[in-house]
Amino acid sequence: MTNTTTKQERRYRRTEALILNGLISLLQRKSIKEITVRKLTDLIDINQSTFYLHYTNIFDLLEQTEQRLLNQFQRAERDECGAPYETGNFFHFLENTFTILSENAPLCSALIEENGDIAFLRTLEAQFREVGMKTLRSFAPPELREQDLQYATSFALAGCMGMVEHWLKSGCPETPTHMAELTLVLLREGTTSIGAKHTGSQRNREKSSSTV
Repeated sequence: MTNTTTKQERRYRRTEALILNGLISLLQRKSIKEITVRKLTDLIDINQSTFYLHYTNIFDLLEQTEQRLLNQFQRAERDECGAPYETGNFFHFLENTFTILSENAPLCSALIEENGDIAFLRTLEAQFREVGMKTLRSFAPPELREQDLQYATSFALAGCMGMVEHWLKSGCPETPTHMAELTLVLLREGTTSIGAKHTGSQRNREKSSSTV
């Protein structure tokens, strides 16, 4: 690799970073539909022709940016040996996930807030739903109804997304390890409580039936 090629690659990466930072800045004030190539290039002081060397339009920029981020989350899940529903593996999955969020905090915050992309949020939720179901099932008693598990997963997922949003808005003051530990405790205690309530209700019904 020649010095000229290396310099060109560095220049390309710097422009990519500049474009991304400009997108994040605009998303904090405008919806994606209000952002134009001209507004972005004026903000970061580059020619529109330079932008088009990287992306075809603003939506292409958003799509590629989101996909790169999703790829990181997918790798975090695959790296846990295909069994993230085991407590130890799931903890590492959570820790890796919060690390990715922390390392990409401005972008993640912009994407999930008011002017962000709801489609990206739904894709992220769907990606985490399956692993969440397996994890909650491992915490729950075997007699817990499947439908109740579905409800618990939806509830837990909404709570986790809210916690992530709050953490990002606060500037990620706690470590990814702390957030992973907190998430695991909340999921485990919540699911265990459902199981205890289910068992107690079943016993009460059996007791009532026996006295009739």
